[in-house]
Amino acid sequence: MSLVKIESYKNYEILYLNRGNANPINADLCGEITTELRRIENDGSKRGLIITGNTPGYFSVGLDLKELYYHDERTIGHFWYKWDEMLNSLIHFKKPLISAINGHSPAGGCVIAATCDYRIMADDDKYIIGLNETSVGIAVPENIFLLYQFWIGKNAAYHCLMDGSLHSPSNALKIGLINEVCNIKEVLCHAKRKMDIWLLKSDKILQNSKANMRAQLIKELKDIEEVSDKEKLKIWFDPKSRELMRSMVLQLSK
Repeated sequence: MSLVKIESYKNYEILYLNRGNANPINADLCGEITTELRRIENDGSKRGLIITGNTPGYFSVGLDLKELYYHDERTIGHFWYKWDEMLNSLIHFKKPLISAINGHSPAGGCVIAATCDYRIMADDDKYIIGLNETSVGIAVPENIFLLYQFWIGKNAAYHCLMDGSLHSPSNALKIGLINEVCNIKEVLCHAKRKMDIWLLKSDKILQNSKANMRAQLIKELKDIEEVSDKEKLKIWFDPKSRELMRSMVLQLSK
């Protein structure tokens, strides 16, 4: 079964994350997202993309720790390669990109949403969004910090990432992590409406404007020093990190 579902409209598409109810992210999901991004970017008839979850209640729960925790060095290295490939494709996607966040979106789910140009989230404070990597034993990479601060500012990003903060929709709206809230039943409708408004403009204007506004972010991401595979593995398999991840895996398993 495909881990993403595509719904095609006249001049844009909707990509539904389709890995179970909560859409935990693994290498296969990253690969399918990357494939669709490249296809849509090269399709002149498709001028934009909306990303959403397949089930009300979850956009994406983030990295599939229940799977990734048990990976050996070779397999986790493959995952990080596929993750970076997907993240780069999302950040560099030249067409309008909107996330319809129809539920929980912590950690990796928040990262996917943060690559988008506009984020609409279900207006219910039982849902959470944010980057809690430090709380589950994962070090925050420099590229994630740069992406986060692009939307909420350097000071807020620094302290939210150090704390591993998860936000309600109302607080996420306040700090600029999302752009709009609405009833969960209307999230996708609002995303479609926003896309329709944007696509009244010419593709050249939209894509050139997006490129210009992201130019500094793209430059900073290009300039960061690449963390070696050896260092990534050292951090991932650090005993303290493993202890935190194991606790999270046990919670998720329950």
